[in-house]
Amino acid sequence: MLAAMTVPLACGISYYGGGISPSPFNPGLLGRLNEIQAPMLFFWGGLDGFIKPEHVKMVTDGMRAANKPFASLEFSDADHGFFCNERASYNANAASEAWSITLAYLKNYAG
Repeated sequence: MLAAMTVPLACGISYYGGGISPSPFNPGLLGRLNEIQAPMLFFWGGLDGFIKPEHVKMVTDGMRAANKPFASLEFSDADHGFFCNERASYNANAASEAWSITLAYLKNYAG
């Protein structure tokens, strides 16, 4: 997402959304959503203990308020890091589906 704020991109894709909403360690990027210059695709894990539903809502509400185009997809049975096959939280089904959607999104926006 930070790249979509700072360099010209056809689209941006965020897996998990870490660092977007505020946390005790980071002020987050919600105050900068108006700087986004490209459509965004967000993937979330429904079982994610780090990025909770209220954080996802902050991001999607913020994107709407900033009038930025986006798609937001949650894999209900996936945890944080579901795409990384080196983690215990790897979810092969969610990763496969997310990858297919990622490629389609890139093809749609980046040709």
